[in-house]
Amino acid sequence: MDAVMKNIVVLATGGTIAGAGEQGKDIGYKSGSIDAQTLVDAVPELKNVANILVEQVCNINSDDITSEIWILLARRIKELASDGFGTSRENVDGFVIMHGTDTMEETAFFLSLTLDGFAPNAAENVAENAARSVILSEVEGSRKNVTGNVVCDASGNATGNVAKPVILTGSMRPATAAEPDGPANLLFAVQSAVRLSSSLATCHAREGGHLPFVDSTESSASHSGLSSRPQCRDHRLSFANNVPVFVAFAGKLMDARTVQKIHANALDAFAEVHDSSVILSQGEGSSDCHPERSFSDLSSRLNCHPGRVPGSPLAFDISSLHTLPRVSILYFNADADAELVRFAAERSAGLVIAGAGAGEFSQAWVAAITEIVAKKNIPVVISTRINCGSIVPEQLLVPGTIASYGLPSAKAAVLLRLALTVTKDFATIQDMFFSLSHMST
Repeated sequence: MDAVMKNIVVLATGGTIAGAGEQGKDIGYKSGSIDAQTLVDAVPELKNVANILVEQVCNINSDDITSEIWILLARRIKELASDGFGTSRENVDGFVIMHGTDTMEETAFFLSLTLDGFAPNAAENVAENAARSVILSEVEGSRKNVTGNVVCDASGNATGNVAKPVILTGSMRPATAAEPDGPANLLFAVQSAVRLSSSLATCHAREGGHLPFVDSTESSASHSGLSSRPQCRDHRLSFANNVPVFVAFAGKLMDARTVQKIHANALDAFAEVHDSSVILSQGEGSSDCHPERSFSDLSSRLNCHPGRVPGSPLAFDISSLHTLPRVSILYFNADADAELVRFAAERSAGLVIAGAGAGEFSQAWVAAITEIVAKKNIPVVISTRINCGSIVPEQLLVPGTIASYGLPSAKAAVLLRLALTVTKDFATIQDMFFSLSHMST
């Protein structure tokens, strides 16, 4: 172990990055076939970036991920961040999660909503106060996290343990491909974790209370190949918790709350997808819903100001949970059978409808959803099957349903599952979606 370098824990869950098949071929492989240590050892450059600590959480195709694994993963991250790694209790500076790409955005989103947030004085009942919400408190001019460690003093200076960055990565080609993309993505993810860890440790508040990652005069293109293209100035994300979660892929570092897989085959398969109507209303003059961001631009969305309360109360306590309520997603298409809605309602605690256009569906589906809301009393969230755009309450075809705002169906299901661990009240759940929409834009 190099005492100068950061300690980064690689948590492996399988996926294509751990896939193996016929040597030299990109398809016909089995995901989750190679162990994590072998994958890390195949990237010798990592030794010059950080001390790498490896742990195999599972080794599966990400299509087989479950809420039980999500909870296990979140719990393990919290344990390692608090207690250290191994018998020597090595301090952990950040996490990289190797994960299959199919459900990576859902796992990232789940972690962004469940990893620890700020809480009041540790002498108080931290579990009770942190549960279900993020609470900011100035304690003798300082802020503390849920473990009672001071994060920033009143001037924004680091005075104790701070958040550990969590970065997910994977690959589109298996490890046995002629030109696998996994090694480069893993290296980039670890480099990003190191840089984020260093910046979070500085915790220096500038104008507006935003934590800078790099000097604004530096070229962002010099940082691990990160994009130097023009950025969307008005998109800022104040994390509901003290744990920044990102996806690092194909040289881009993307927010867990806005990242989506947008291509089934391309190596550059992920992008941040924003509600274009919000961009336009904020005066950007562009409906580009896939803006790329530099490393420095991310600083404007990591809030380290002691007096500022985040725009969302969404940080769910899962410490007592082992699984999440089941939520089913139904994709509407022309002439879709409305009986599918009734069938899913019998087997689910909540539904998400991926409607056509701005959350539209047939009269037969209107009747089925109206019946479910009235008789089954289960929440039904209306989303869209379109990549960009937003569903707002004024557009809902069925009274009592819930608008997803800019959340795509898969992420809407994650939020609904977590919301159902707290409440079944439709209005409260709608408030959660509204609050999150104002954080993600």
